Amino acid sequence: MVLKKNSVRPADRPLLSMASKLDLLPAVASILIAGFVALFTGLKRDQSGTPTFYLHIALSPPNVRIRVTNCNDHKDPKLIRKRWISPSTDEAYKQYMQSRGGVPQTIELEYGAKGHWIGNKNARNVLIWYHGGFCLPANVGYFKFWESLIQCSSAAGKDLAVFAVAYTLAPNAQYPTQLIQSVEGLRYILTETNRTPANILLGGDSAGGNLAVGVLSHLSSPHEAIAKLDVQEPLAGTVLIAPWTSLEVSTDTKMNCLGDVITPDVAKPWSQAYLGRAKHDYYTDASTAPSSWFKNLKNQQILVLAGQNEIMLPSIRHFVDKVKSGFPSIELFIGRQEGHVAPVYNLYMGDNKETQQGERLKVWLGELL
Repeated sequence: MVLKKNSVRPADRPLLSMASKLDLLPAVASILIAGFVALFTGLKRDQSGTPTFYLHIALSPPNVRIRVTNCNDHKDPKLIRKRWISPSTDEAYKQYMQSRGGVPQTIELEYGAKGHWIGNKNARNVLIWYHGGFCLPANVGYFKFWESLIQCSSAAGKDLAVFAVAYTLAPNAQYPTQLIQSVEGLRYILTETNRTPANILLGGDSAGGNLAVGVLSHLSSPHEAIAKLDVQEPLAGTVLIAPWTSLEVSTDTKMNCLGDVITPDVAKPWSQAYLGRAKHDYYTDASTAPSSWFKNLKNQQILVLAGQNEIMLPSIRHFVDKVKSGFPSIELFIGRQEGHVAPVYNLYMGDNKETQQGERLKVWLGELL
């Protein structure tokens, strides 16, 4: 596959007809009904559920809201409506900077991606982040999360900035486009900001974790469709929150989704939208790679965070065990009674209490930087 530079742009918020706007009413009704039902089921929750009654309520409507989003076709009205409701990553970034009285600092990357600076772009260390979703943009929870990492690092005397890569959402573009764009984010930081690999970290959540692992894989085993990127020394580290490293999703499996925002019915169409007609490989499904694939990763340490209520937890454990056999410097931390990407999602839902996963990440950054 040959992808022209700057040929694929991140999708802007689509226009919506009046008929499509009216068609939102059933979805809104579903959300309200789910929230109402959760008022009663929340009273019976046990240790397998959420830690607070509020989060139980907050996690129920999003499950319905996400289920009505189908990513299989870029003309699918459900996906168009979802993106109309949600601001694009670019818009969310501008709104965040405006709320903080800052000036947006956006970099136009090769192949249509963008990079948004959070914090001082001249900071000694930079965390390159790939947001989750594949089909959906980064929400305000991400910017609050990144801001908290920067503030905590600063309080500990560590100099850190975040470089958030805004890739083209699926299915407007499909694999390997997003991986190409993710590599270009790292290439920019290495070649244009005069930073050494020892001052660069990678991070990603869910689908973004898939991309982060794909970037690491490309450094040690170059992808045939992506320009090689030579790194003379290992990157400082990589953090993965609920990495989605197996895109083979079965909706037949019965599993308890209580306390988590993701279900198989959600994950399957998203993975199909990202892959398109491409075949699964070690860059899309790192969990299927042999342990030897990870032996020469150009990275010092990997921290994997997950929630106890993750429906992906078994596959995350499998991935960590697989990597550890080839790359021992990997740690798995599980937040008790926490769901999918809790450090970000909880903030998005208005719960500002620090998560266990977030606490572990901040300690890890303090030790690493």
